[in-house]
Amino acid sequence: MTSRPAPWRISLWRIRAFAALALLPLLASCGGLLSSPPDRQLYRAIPSFNFPAGLRHVGIQLLVAAPSAPGALDTTRIALSRSAVSLDYFADAAWTDRAPIVVRDALVQGFERSGAIAAVAPEGTGLRGEFLLDTAIGDFQAVYDSPDQPPLVRVSLDVKLTRILERRIVAHSTVSGEQRAATNTLPDIVRAFGAALGEAAEKVVGWTVANPALSARP
Repeated sequence: MTSRPAPWRISLWRIRAFAALALLPLLASCGGLLSSPPDRQLYRAIPSFNFPAGLRHVGIQLLVAAPSAPGALDTTRIALSRSAVSLDYFADAAWTDRAPIVVRDALVQGFERSGAIAAVAPEGTGLRGEFLLDTAIGDFQAVYDSPDQPPLVRVSLDVKLTRILERRIVAHSTVSGEQRAATNTLPDIVRAFGAALGEAAEKVVGWTVANPALSARP
């Protein structure tokens, strides 16, 4: 004799099935769990450099740490500001990496292009460095400061130079770079980021190699 499932079990199964079927259209229409993340166009901030002739050369090995940044800037999103108290992001656009890595790579590239020091590398890559460049990002955004003009890109960096052997900060400064975008389009705004970042990196290189602590080795 074949046993039959209890009626209350059949009813419970049917209730669950109907509930799941009813939930599917709701998730699809609301863009909930079934939706895919938005696609964003990736951009590179390519720094431009214009180092002066006769830049001092120092025979040191320098490590460049990944900069610290406020949470709103520690992201791949491209930041913009429309007032002194607001921060937003360009829709459907992103950097190829987080902003601190973009800045670190620009600094390393700046030292390499300048030829002002013997060796430079990001911290953690195995180079045995004598000095460490530690950076904090203050600004890295396109500022809409005028209703009639494209945004002004601002990059500001707080930099500290540390002698690794002594674990002692030997110099501290703040540098910045600015560039107004040619037009209010993302490609031109990204180019302005590259110009402002390159200007800031140039100042960091010049400030670093001019520091007397680099020549006064223990």
